[in-house]
Amino acid sequence: MILTVTLNTAIDKAYTIDSLKVGQVIRVKEAKYTAGGKGLNVTRVVNILGEPVLAMGFSGGYAGKFVESELDRANISHHFVRIEGETRSCVNIIDNSTGVQTELLEPGPTVNYEDVGKLIDTYKSFVDKSEVITLSGSALNGIRASIYQTLIEIAQIKGKIMILDTSGRFLVEGIKANPTLIKPNISEAQYLLGTQITNVEEAKTAAKRLAAMGTKMVAISLGINGAVVATKDEVYYAKAPDIKVLNTVGCGDAMVAGFAVALARGYRPEEMLRLGIAVSTANAMTIETGSCKLQDIEHLLGRISVTAT
Repeated sequence: MILTVTLNTAIDKAYTIDSLKVGQVIRVKEAKYTAGGKGLNVTRVVNILGEPVLAMGFSGGYAGKFVESELDRANISHHFVRIEGETRSCVNIIDNSTGVQTELLEPGPTVNYEDVGKLIDTYKSFVDKSEVITLSGSALNGIRASIYQTLIEIAQIKGKIMILDTSGRFLVEGIKANPTLIKPNISEAQYLLGTQITNVEEAKTAAKRLAAMGTKMVAISLGINGAVVATKDEVYYAKAPDIKVLNTVGCGDAMVAGFAVALARGYRPEEMLRLGIAVSTANAMTIETGSCKLQDIEHLLGRISVTAT
């Protein structure tokens, strides 16, 4: 089973409009609501790929109940710690006239020491049942920056595969526990290394440097340019196929889902990268955030070439 942890769940709202004009009343042409937060985007895609998955994290108020009901509707197992306050909403505004997408992300409620303790106890109860565990996204106010380090160390004692996809201080603290794989984007990798990354070759170098710090594998996502994956011995690169983009939100999460499924199935790093790129690209072809179609993935896999250096 793959266990996904989302410490800041959300209702993701994708609004499609004709043109974004500041200061004017704008009518939304199409609205899509999904159970969101980076970890739940991972969850849905893992489910689409056919692997057993369980989602856990925090859930609050009526919005939290909506998130849980959406997972129920998709027949996805979940176990959330209920908290005071309302689960946040995140809005992606898709401007048809320019193709530009604008995200508005709420911070979410605040949790207390008791809430975090319940979350850790719940996590411990599912670790033994899991092969791969993904830790994704930001955390609620009131949670220490070391939370991911703590969760990784708990699972490592049991020999579990750990994927960390976060940013800022949570990433800095989390990598101290040497998870199996981290997936920073360019800006996050630059933040970790204090250097600029302007092309694929620099991304390869950055991935090798990060892998040398102790993480078994490092994947740096490069948007439309694909991604690189580094181990201590080799670096792999794959470019994303050209497609008509509908919604880019959740592409990185879809990539993490592909990586998690690949690791659960025992794929080699180059196979893992190919699946991650295919799933991420398929997500961009779907208007719903954190979703994709199996037929798109199967078609895209044949268009992706992985090179090793």
